[in-house]
Amino acid sequence: DSVIGSESKKASHEFTPSQPRGVLHRAFSVFLFDSSTNELLLQKRASTKITFPNVWTNTCCSHPLHGMEPSEVDGPEDVKDGSVIGVKNAAVRKLEHELGIPVGELKVEGFKFLTRLHYWAADTITHGKKSPW
Repeated sequence: DSVIGSESKKASHEFTPSQPRGVLHRAFSVFLFDSSTNELLLQKRASTKITFPNVWTNTCCSHPLHGMEPSEVDGPEDVKDGSVIGVKNAAVRKLEHELGIPVGELKVEGFKFLTRLHYWAADTITHGKKSPW
């Protein structure tokens, strides 16, 4: 699992006959629980999202970005040992952007890496049920 380049969000999610599953890329999902009730915070995605608009989903999801400080890019060893500090930094950034949770309120050390998945999701919500994928 080595980074070999970068791509825009739009380009990496384009499904075309020549690229029927988009571009393989890193992403993350955050599941934020209320520790006093064990309730999971879900959100309905904005209607203006490029992918899966108006869909109820996890607390937050996005992609680690190149060139950010602190770094959001993990190396193969980070993924292998589950430390993934880069993607945890990305999660903190995105939780502020999506939900207004100030950077520093949720400590990177408090995030638990569960697993990694290799999958693709065809967004028929955006592109219609008659999409070739």
